[in-house]
Amino acid sequence: MPGSLGSLEVRLPERGSRSRRARVTLRTPGLGEEALEVPVAVGRRLSAKGAPEPSTREELLETVGALGRSCARARVADLLGRRDYTSSELMDKLRADGYADDLVCETLSWARDCGLVDDARYGAAFARSKALAGWGRVKVERELERRGVRVDEVEGWPEEFFDDDSERSRALELASRRRLTGKNDYEKIMRFLCGRGFPYGVSAEVAREVAGRSARSLT
Repeated sequence: MPGSLGSLEVRLPERGSRSRRARVTLRTPGLGEEALEVPVAVGRRLSAKGAPEPSTREELLETVGALGRSCARARVADLLGRRDYTSSELMDKLRADGYADDLVCETLSWARDCGLVDDARYGAAFARSKALAGWGRVKVERELERRGVRVDEVEGWPEEFFDDDSERSRALELASRRRLTGKNDYEKIMRFLCGRGFPYGVSAEVAREVAGRSARSLT
């Protein structure tokens, strides 16, 4: 792309490449050339028909910055149009796309200010759906933390999602469905319930009850 003072070359990754960055080279008479790497989405915008044609270093940096903000926001909006994400998940996505950390933080701040991203809202919806699906409190907590959500950010945690009676009832229902043989039943139920994220005390109490009931039925 020729400019009044220089020319710009955009080289996108080859098809099938795992690279998420394009190489942009600005050649200016008398000053030589300067190259920088940008996210592929920004490179595509720079190389598109009718795109801005920066001819100086200052113009290039200004154009890349503006396109970077636009592309990063569009990427977040597209992801959130498919499903909800946490701030941490979106951060990983943007970094994988080649965006610099300062732009990633700026974009996430924009998304939070717009109400597009709300980790507490995500955490509450996630915890409620998984509790209904039979997950125990510990497993829900571990999964939220893996997704970058602290449970102390979730309003009403854990009382509004779990209580000892309801959690014991769910554990008992799940354990009662297990096919038992009378051999190591207690250990099998403990592994099963702990794996589903039920607290140790609840798992042990239910395992004793179900294993004892199975043993009596087999005698």
